[in-house]
Amino acid sequence: MVLPLCDITPGETAKIICLANEGLMAGRLMDLGFEPGAVISCVLQKKKKNIAAYLVRNAVIALRREDSRLIIVQELRGGVQP
Repeated sequence: MVLPLCDITPGETAKIICLANEGLMAGRLMDLGFEPGAVISCVLQKKKKNIAAYLVRNAVIALRREDSRLIIVQELRGGVQP
């Protein structure tokens, strides 16, 4: 299933398909490792779901919901780890 990164929950793993924006934020996200083909997992999510932390390139990075909506991912089944 293809969905925005903000919709995966802690413990779920996904593969980045594309970034929905080509602006400055997209460039910054790519610098942090959020690039097409990267495997990412959600490790923490605030109760209000406005901030979540993701494991990408062996680093945990927190993103606001408005920024994680720009990242389109495909859910990975079977517990694939980044």
